[in-house]
Amino acid sequence: MNSNNNRESSLVHLPTENRQKTMKKNLQDKQNPLLILTGTGLKYFVLTLAGFAIAIVVFQVFGASALTEILLSGAVWIWFLRVAALLFSLFAVGMIVESWR
Repeated sequence: MNSNNNRESSLVHLPTENRQKTMKKNLQDKQNPLLILTGTGLKYFVLTLAGFAIAIVVFQVFGASALTEILLSGAVWIWFLRVAALLFSLFAVGMIVESWR
């Protein structure tokens, strides 16, 4: 019975016991500049969209329908779609490069 307890306790390993054997030592903690740039671009893109939404609401409340029509025109939203597609593409390339390393 005593030998059975010894075998069971030998199967249990604390996380700190064999950490040197299982840790990968060749990993580098370098951040991908493309992902940082894309994250910053995405942050400002979302802030711009929020600003446009606030501006549209304020212009509607104060009756400036001409300015609201300008902000809701197709040309403005095409540029938003282009920037969103660019940010998505840069993010995808950054993820591929990061997973390749």
